[in-house]
Amino acid sequence: MKRVLLSLMVLLLGGVAAFAQRGLNCYPVFQGEVVPARQMVSTEVRGSGMAVYRLDYYRGVQFQVGSGLAGQVARLVEADAAAAGVAETERVGEFLTYALFQPKGKRRTNRYVCYQARPAGDGWKVTLLYLEGPATLEDLRTMFEKQ
Repeated sequence: MKRVLLSLMVLLLGGVAAFAQRGLNCYPVFQGEVVPARQMVSTEVRGSGMAVYRLDYYRGVQFQVGSGLAGQVARLVEADAAAAGVAETERVGEFLTYALFQPKGKRRTNRYVCYQARPAGDGWKVTLLYLEGPATLEDLRTMFEKQ
């Protein structure tokens, strides 16, 4: 019985975290709707193991794609960053290569999106993170020192 209850709680919490991302333009990227899921490395972590980082939930995807798809992902992230109001961004020419922002919206916990794109061969290596927890933007800047 305890296993059933625990399983239901895990499913419920996973659904709540996924629901929180649905309001973002970049949500389809996490769902494998922009870049096929088989081309991505996806990581999802929640629970006490994240407490050291002052996070409750971490979801990340990483993939290597050509300029067209990388541009499409960058435009989705840019739309979210613009809606956030305050966003830290960097560009190479017109191409977004870095973003860190807190999406607007009343939530019980802080939400963040972190994006990085780096040239890799004839394409781009893209990392996109969605984070939730009591961490501040300054905490994240320290953790994810831009490289």
